[in-house]
Amino acid sequence: MAITPLGPQPIALDELPSMPAAAVRIVGLCDDPDVELSGLADAVALDPALSARILRIANSAAYNRGHEVTSVDRAMILMGIKLVKLTALGFVVSGTLSEQLDDDDDVLASQIWRQCLVKAVACRELAELAQLRVTPEAFLAGLFDGMGQLLAMVTRGACFGPLLSQDPFPDAEAERECLGLTSSELVRAALRSWGVPELYARVLEGSDDTEAEFDGSEIGRLSAVVVLARQATQLLLGYRGEVTGVESAAAVLGLDELAVDTIAVDLADHVNALADALGVDLGAAVDFTRLLAHARNQMIKTSMQIAEESMLQTSRINDLEEERDEISRGALTDRLTGLPNRASFDDTLAAVVEDRVAGRTVTGSLGVAMIDIDHFKVFNDTHGHRAGDRVLAAVGEALAGCTRKGETVARYGGEEFVLILPIVETATDLSDAAERIRSAVEALHVERNGTVLHVTASIGAVASSAIDSAESAAVLIEEADQLLYRAKAEGRNRSCTEYRGAILVGS
Repeated sequence: MAITPLGPQPIALDELPSMPAAAVRIVGLCDDPDVELSGLADAVALDPALSARILRIANSAAYNRGHEVTSVDRAMILMGIKLVKLTALGFVVSGTLSEQLDDDDDVLASQIWRQCLVKAVACRELAELAQLRVTPEAFLAGLFDGMGQLLAMVTRGACFGPLLSQDPFPDAEAERECLGLTSSELVRAALRSWGVPELYARVLEGSDDTEAEFDGSEIGRLSAVVVLARQATQLLLGYRGEVTGVESAAAVLGLDELAVDTIAVDLADHVNALADALGVDLGAAVDFTRLLAHARNQMIKTSMQIAEESMLQTSRINDLEEERDEISRGALTDRLTGLPNRASFDDTLAAVVEDRVAGRTVTGSLGVAMIDIDHFKVFNDTHGHRAGDRVLAAVGEALAGCTRKGETVARYGGEEFVLILPIVETATDLSDAAERIRSAVEALHVERNGTVLHVTASIGAVASSAIDSAESAAVLIEEADQLLYRAKAEGRNRSCTEYRGAILVGS
């Protein structure tokens, strides 16, 4: 079927659908970083359908704690204002477009919505794999990215519908011939005209820039996530297309290009649940298992090419990882656990030692405790690296929760953590502190895919009252590390401590 171009002129903003008044107010509030729950709850209450969606999510297994949530205010307290804002944004935009589509376009609309939701899920899973702190924003960016086709159907359905019937993923040239601009440019214009936070338009713009390299900024990383999600969506829906920028996007996120295998787990359940939450009809059921098998076969066909390029790719990724590590070392916080990182710990311990050498701290002994998660490799090998990350995050949270005023806990590296005890009066105080830490970790129960992971830690702690030089810091760490190895050798899930009047540098 021939496509009749409508000319090179882009679609005018006044042709775009308008949002209802309640939706406009919600979008405005979502762009306000200082908005309070009460104000957002009042705006959401004006839209009964949105209120129902918020309550449904709050009563889902992810948030419900055994008591039915019946008010929007309570739902927002459980979910948190950030997630509520993003849920509201996604719903009002999707609802606006759904209302504008013609009934005659139901089949194509279902096809487009399926792409939108697959892309949104892919963005969320990729952001989680890359350990980004903007997983909800990534999900919404993916949802918005697919909505350009919906807008094209609303504004130029007579032309764009036949184009989609020929190719569900038309390239930019074909879209420009039909619309005068790409569907991505169209949705960016719509988001800006609706007052949706500028972040999303900038992320979609970055994901379309085929010439630029992705940087390590929030927008750069989110743009890289969208690019990989576009590739994943085409593969998972059984299409073999070329998505520009996949290699550099994977590199900046530190992900394997075949990460689509990981994000495909439970895809059908996620997509169907989202369709239900947004009130979207996806039409006939799709066999995602069959589509995934097809996608994997396509990737196997390219395995020889991947093998040939692996050495170059590995070198490039290693270079990027070294650059990222340098940036990370200059930061103060460990991204996974939220605790101070090794560099921050070194600075803090050096400052504490300096205070003692200078005589500014004269009471008690200075203590250092090394903490190592027992059998951590088993968590990774048995349950996967994401389970291992979840254990690390849980241990970090437990340590932060049991740390007392004046003490400093940090992630030392890998599965090791470290604690500075600036004033330790007695040997009993040192052993009590070590047991406090050990007990906090032992009390953890980390759930992963229905399995409860039991976590324990071994601890080595040393304290000394004679700190006479900067080198004392390194000696304390070394002595604590030796005690840690003793605790592991004696059976793990225990602490070994030593309270000294002095330490001998170089001993």
